[in-house]
Amino acid sequence: MGGSGDEGDYARALEAQRRAFEAQFGSLESMGFDDKTKNIEEEGSGSESDLGNSESDNDLSDESVDSELELESESEAGVEVESVKKEVVRKGPKVIKFQESFRDGQFITPSKKEQKLVRSGKTLTQVKKTELKHAMEELDKNEDSDENEELEKENLENDLQLQQFLRESHLLSSLNSGSSTTEAGSGARQTLQNMDSTHSKDITFQDDMLTGKARARTLEMRLNRLSKINGNAHKIGKLEKVPMQIRKGMVKSHVTKINRFEQEAKDGGIVLAKVKKGQFRKIDATYKKDIERRIGTSIKTKDRQRNSMRKRGLKIQSVGRSTRNGLVISKQEIARINGTDKPKQKHKKGRR
Repeated sequence: MGGSGDEGDYARALEAQRRAFEAQFGSLESMGFDDKTKNIEEEGSGSESDLGNSESDNDLSDESVDSELELESESEAGVEVESVKKEVVRKGPKVIKFQESFRDGQFITPSKKEQKLVRSGKTLTQVKKTELKHAMEELDKNEDSDENEELEKENLENDLQLQQFLRESHLLSSLNSGSSTTEAGSGARQTLQNMDSTHSKDITFQDDMLTGKARARTLEMRLNRLSKINGNAHKIGKLEKVPMQIRKGMVKSHVTKINRFEQEAKDGGIVLAKVKKGQFRKIDATYKKDIERRIGTSIKTKDRQRNSMRKRGLKIQSVGRSTRNGLVISKQEIARINGTDKPKQKHKKGRR
């Protein structure tokens, strides 16, 4: 009896120790080890049942004990299965690498620019400085382009005004060079005086300064220039009705004046501007007498002769035709030069 009591105390102590261990660390079976304390407990329970059978002959008590043991084993097995399931359901730790970035649990792949910056080894401050420098350079380029566009526009306007002034300055100087009272009162001298009276260093030429005959002639010159660009040349080039002999005399005297003017310039070492072939050179007499209204800018008959096709020689030795793409020679001409273009005579057999 004493030995059985010691074994029961030992089993109860082991059971208490097992429960305390499982409460702190979990069951041994879940860790992959065999729990030997359960075998000891089963042996102890078996010995106790034998003693109970010897003392009492009640079979019903043995069946109740066996049913209780089965229920306990089933409950323990259910607890172990639930603990294993909980361990399986547990999520593993997140592994985060340095070359990756997470925002709100989502992975964001780094861009090529970021990867290049990481490989270059530059700091964030250096990157920001370079970006700021590039942005400032782009702003400066945009400002420079705007300034250049405004400057080009202003230069274009100044060039147009300068060309207009040069065209009309010959008219003003020729009208001002006269010594008669009519020419002096034409308005050209007054116009030039108005231009010289400006106290600014830059000479400004405006339409308001033109007065008298000079104003009418300059406006007429501008209208004629515009009409030549946009109008019909045949209608614009019409001259005033003048008798033929008088017109020929006017042309002859004007040509002699031009030749005298060119000879004086040549003797004085002055280089004159080139004139289009066949046209009259514009001199002071051209503007003073407004002679272009009566004789035109050139001699029409000579223009027609110049524009007509030149007389060609005999085409005995000529080969091919000249085009803008070069000399074009046909097969017939090649055969004619080589002497192979003679037609072959076909001998017809007559009837006997």
